[in-house]
Amino acid sequence: MNKTRALTGWVILVIFIAIFGYDFYAYVVGGQDATISSVIITDWSINYPAFTFGMGFICGHLFWGLSKKKKIGDKV
Repeated sequence: MNKTRALTGWVILVIFIAIFGYDFYAYVVGGQDATISSVIITDWSINYPAFTFGMGFICGHLFWGLSKKKKIGDKV
């Protein structure tokens, strides 16, 4: 595994921890209506359909399988 790939994993982990931490803070301070999921579900997905489409597109991009590139001479 190269250094950039390992760094990418750490960046993703830090971002998820930060989002979880903020969401917990928002819940404690502002209640359920202040959480990230509440804002996304009740405000953004209803008022901005392009956001909902974009999130579906991004999730498809992130979780759809990657194909292995074939090299010349590889057997089928």
